[in-house]
Amino acid sequence: MKDSLDVRYAIALFTVAKEDNQIKKYQSEIKMVKLTLDENQTLLNLFKSEFLSSEKRYQVVDKVFKQNSSAVRNFLKILIKNHRLNSYQAIFNRFNSLCNEENHVLEGIVYSVDKLDENKIHELEKALKSKNKVDVELTNRIDPSLIGGIKVVINNHIYDYSIQNELMNMRSQLKI
Repeated sequence: MKDSLDVRYAIALFTVAKEDNQIKKYQSEIKMVKLTLDENQTLLNLFKSEFLSSEKRYQVVDKVFKQNSSAVRNFLKILIKNHRLNSYQAIFNRFNSLCNEENHVLEGIVYSVDKLDENKIHELEKALKSKNKVDVELTNRIDPSLIGGIKVVINNHIYDYSIQNELMNMRSQLKI
């Protein structure tokens, strides 16, 4: 039940974005809101707090996210009002996927031993765009088993440049 509610919220925001012809703008704004909430647990806790009136929490939303459109700010207020902020990551991720589907952007995961910086991720996206002839959006996930290097998964296609893969290849060659 919870998952279907998250999907409904994402679809509702996507519908507004599409009607306003602002899909890319809202997508960008939601990514920034998500990043802000991910990196600031205190702010997230403040938005969830029942010790502050809803009105006070809405004022904080307006101050913190003043650069965002009123539609995105209002959506965040709806999440606060309906006690759905615990699901913001799932809702925002689903919204992002809907936007990417609409804009024909492939989503993928880049696995690495350590967190990759944004520039490295953008370089990978650019290289994969050139190779696949379509825009690519990557999400970084940590996988210590790789030992080093990276592995990218897009639509069940794996680009494996990890040390783990190299060691497995060497091992199989030595068994000949």
